[in-house]
Amino acid sequence: MPRRKLSLPPDVKWLSLQEASRMLGVHPSTLRQWADAGKIHTVRTPGGHRRFAETDVRALLEPELLEPSGIQLLVQSPLGRSRLEVSGGKLSNQEWYQRMDETARAQHRDLGRKLLALVIQYLTQPSHRATILDQARSLGRTFGEQSLVNRLTVTEAASAFLYFHDFLVDGVTKMSKTGGQNINIDLVGTYQQINHFTNEILIAMLQIYARE
Repeated sequence: MPRRKLSLPPDVKWLSLQEASRMLGVHPSTLRQWADAGKIHTVRTPGGHRRFAETDVRALLEPELLEPSGIQLLVQSPLGRSRLEVSGGKLSNQEWYQRMDETARAQHRDLGRKLLALVIQYLTQPSHRATILDQARSLGRTFGEQSLVNRLTVTEAASAFLYFHDFLVDGVTKMSKTGGQNINIDLVGTYQQINHFTNEILIAMLQIYARE
């Protein structure tokens, strides 16, 4: 499909590459490939940036086009989201979390959401795992830096991170048992992938502490 640089019509809601890829739950490079292959229409701003019409992006959300995997259904389903929210609410019971002020708690929750988004990409986009792991390690270093600022000991920081790991595995386990026939998850393979993903982040976090 030819690329066109033009002034975008104001009556259309346009999404950036990042916004459209988040809506679709795919890596930005995947969306670029789809656009280059003509699977989705794209235009260019005068500055050369890709823009996607929201209606075109939503059209790609049809099940027969995306064919979401079990792990995607886990997170997208109301039951999956409620399971994750309930698990996340247990943070308030952790002693290290209680010592944080509200700004630090907000940063911690935001980091957790970013890690969750990355692990979903890691599980559902095998061809992009090397790139996703690089992003995950960067978040691991950020987690280590935030933990130091919040005066968490290395033991507390590791406990905080393992809490995220446990909540993630617990969410997958509960959904596999209660999600019904619409969710089909390879538990052994998923656990192995989650462990590999989280181990890389934990090592990156510990490397920050090792420098102190």
